[in-house]
Amino acid sequence: MLSDEEKESMRLFDILEHIGVNKEYRNKLQRVSSTYEILYTYFTQQKSNIVLAADLKAYFQQVTTYNIINHWEDARTDMDCIICDETLPVIEDISEAGQQPLSLLIVRELNTPAGYAKLQLVMNGVPCTHIHWPRVSDINIPLKCLTTDSLGRMVLFDIPSIYGVNCGSRWANKPATKFGTIDTVVCFRCKTWPAIAKEWLFRHRLYGWPSQEIIQEIKSLACFVVKKGHPLSSEIDLEWRISMSLQEKKLMFYLTDVQHKCYYALKILNRDVIKLKYLTSYHWKTCLLFVIEENNVNIWQKTRLCHSVKLCIEQMLKWVKRGFCPNYFIHTDNLFDGKLDGRRKLILENTLEHFFTVGYRLDNELCNLLTDNPRSLENDKWSQWLQTRKIEYEISLLDMNLTMSMYSGCISNIHILDKYYNQSNENVATFIHFLWEKIDQIQQDYTVTEHTLDETKSSMSLLIPFIYVRSFQYFVKGNLSGRLKFISVLYAIGLYKDCERFLEREDEQDIKRNPSVCICSITNFDLTQKDENHINTLNSNVCTCISFLPCELPVTPDAMKYEMFRYIGICLQENERPSILSTWNYRAVVDCNVYFFLLKYLIKRKLRKDQESEDARSSILDLLSGTNVRHCDVAYNVLAWTCSSDYLIPIALLFSAFSWIITNSFNPNLLVLNAEMKRTESQYNAAKLHALVLCTTHGSLERRRTFNSAFSVLLLVKKS
Repeated sequence: MLSDEEKESMRLFDILEHIGVNKEYRNKLQRVSSTYEILYTYFTQQKSNIVLAADLKAYFQQVTTYNIINHWEDARTDMDCIICDETLPVIEDISEAGQQPLSLLIVRELNTPAGYAKLQLVMNGVPCTHIHWPRVSDINIPLKCLTTDSLGRMVLFDIPSIYGVNCGSRWANKPATKFGTIDTVVCFRCKTWPAIAKEWLFRHRLYGWPSQEIIQEIKSLACFVVKKGHPLSSEIDLEWRISMSLQEKKLMFYLTDVQHKCYYALKILNRDVIKLKYLTSYHWKTCLLFVIEENNVNIWQKTRLCHSVKLCIEQMLKWVKRGFCPNYFIHTDNLFDGKLDGRRKLILENTLEHFFTVGYRLDNELCNLLTDNPRSLENDKWSQWLQTRKIEYEISLLDMNLTMSMYSGCISNIHILDKYYNQSNENVATFIHFLWEKIDQIQQDYTVTEHTLDETKSSMSLLIPFIYVRSFQYFVKGNLSGRLKFISVLYAIGLYKDCERFLEREDEQDIKRNPSVCICSITNFDLTQKDENHINTLNSNVCTCISFLPCELPVTPDAMKYEMFRYIGICLQENERPSILSTWNYRAVVDCNVYFFLLKYLIKRKLRKDQESEDARSSILDLLSGTNVRHCDVAYNVLAWTCSSDYLIPIALLFSAFSWIITNSFNPNLLVLNAEMKRTESQYNAAKLHALVLCTTHGSLERRRTFNSAFSVLLLVKKS
C-alpha cells in the first residue's frame, strides 16, 4: 500500500514527464547543444586569423532548464556561450611552457581564495616581471590588458574584445556579457586538471557515484579561467576564477530521470516559492550533486521523488546555517561568499525551515505550481490536461528538430556555399570542385573539441544535403535535389531524351507527398515532421529546396531566371544584402517537388508530348492545393510562365495575381524569419516581372486588353 507521499511523488513524476522533463527531451536537447557546439566551433576556427591570429573555440553550453509548456523556448533563450581564446595556453607548471612563445602561468598566494588565481605572463619559458615591460611592446597583447601585482609579477588584467564581443566589465566583476540573447563569456583554457581541484579526483565516495570511468572522463576535460575575482578579495581586479563548467555539464547528462526531475522541482521552488535572488539555481545544482554522491542509489525512485527533493532542501538548510556552500569540484570554495550576509542568512534560513513545518505538504505545493491546482480537476479533465501537455511537448520536440535543421542550413549557406561561390570567381567547375572537396572533408573521421567521433559525424552530416543540392555529381548517390540539378544541365545542353529517362526513374507519388527542407520559407503544417526526417534519416533521402546562384544562369530554366532577378526595383543599401537569410533573395529558389514537375513540363513539351506536359502543369496546381509547398509564390509564378509560353495570357495573369496576393497578405502558415524579409517580403516576388513582360510583348490594342484583364483578375482575387 503506497503512502500519500508516494502517491503524490508518482503524480508529480507524471506531471513532469508530460511537460518535457524526461529522458527523451534531455537527449534531444543534448543533441541540439552538441550540434551547435560542433558546427559553430568548426566553422569559427576557419576565421581565427581575423583578430590577433586567435585560434578560437566556442563551447555552447545549453542550460538544461525548462519552463512549463514553453520549456524549449525558454531553454533556447537561456543559452550560455563560452568563447575560448587558445592563443595563450594556461599552465600550472613552468615546465609546461615548452617552446610556446607566450603562455599564462597560474600563480596563487597563501591568501588567494580557493578557486581563484592570477595569470602571470610567460615569454619563451620565462615568467615576466616588471623588468620585462620594455619587451612587452613586441607581442600581440595590448598593454591595457597587463599590469603588475604587489610582488612585481606581470599579470593579465583583462581580455581584449574579439569578434565584436564585449568581454564583460572587469570593474563590475562580471565575466559574461549579453550578445543578442546569449550570455557570452570570453576566457582562456587550461588543458590539465587544476591542482586546487585534486581532492575531487580522490574523494572518498561511499556509494560509488560518480564511477571511476566517469571520473577519468571528466578529468580529461579542460577547465577554463574566466575574468572574475573573488567578491571579498583585496585583489579582485587581478584574479581569475577556475571554471569547471564542462565537467558540470558532463555530470548533469549522467543524471538519472528521477534525479533530473528532482533538480527541476528544486528550480521551480526556488523561482516560485523561495524567490530570493541570492540563492541561485547553481547553488541547487551543487546541492543536488552532493546529495547524489552522499546517498544510496535506492532513494532515487519514482515513488520517492518528493523525499529526494526534501533531502536536497535539508542539505541546503545545513549549509545556510553554517554559512558555507562548498563548490562541488573545489570543496574549499564557498559559493555563499559575497552573497549571504547575516540578514540574508536569517531570511533564507527561515524560508527553508518553512518546508519542514508541521502540516506543510511539499508534494501539494509542487503539483499546484505545475498544474494550477490539479485536485480541482475531475478524472476526465485530468486526462484531458495530460493529453494537452503531451501535444505541447511533442510540438516542442519537433521545434527543436526544425531549429537544428535551420541552423545547419544557415551554416551551409554562409560558411560553405557563399564562401566557395566567392572563392570560385563565378567559375562553375571550380565551385563544384570546392563542394566535392568539402563533402569529402566532412565525411572523414575526426572530432571537434571534446565531442566523440559519433557526435561529430552526426552533426557534420546535417550539412551534406544542403551541399549535395549544388553538386551535379550527386545524382548517382540518390539525392533528389542533386539529381534534378543534374537533369537541368542535361536540359540546358539539349539532351531531352536523357532528361526524360532520368525523370522516369523518380517516384512521382513520393515526390508529391514530401515537402522540402528549407531555411528561407517555413510553414507551420508538417515541415517539422520533415525536419524530423532530416535529423533522423539518411542524408541521401533528404530533399532540400533547389536554388540557382547567379553563376549557374546558363543551366537555369527560363522560368527560374525570373526568380533570379526578383529583387529588381527594391531599394536596398549594399550592406543590407549580406544578412544570413536575405541572401536567398538574390538567387532563384524553388521547392523540389514543384521543380520536378516544371522539368517534366519542359521536357515533355520539347518532345512534343503535349498531354503529359499539361499533366505536369496540373500537378503543380494540385501541389498548391495541399500543404507541401514552401515557396507558393514561386509555384504560381512558374504556372504563370508556363501559361504565358502557351499564350494563355489571362490565365497567366491570374496566376501572377495569386502569387502577388500571397506575399501581400497575412499567411498564418508562413514564418518570416528575417527583419528585412518582414519589411520587403512582398517586393521579393517575380510576379511583377512576369506582368511587365506580358504587358510589353503584345500590341497596343492587346496591351489595353491585357491591362483590363489584369485589373479584373486582381479585383476578383481581392474579393475572393
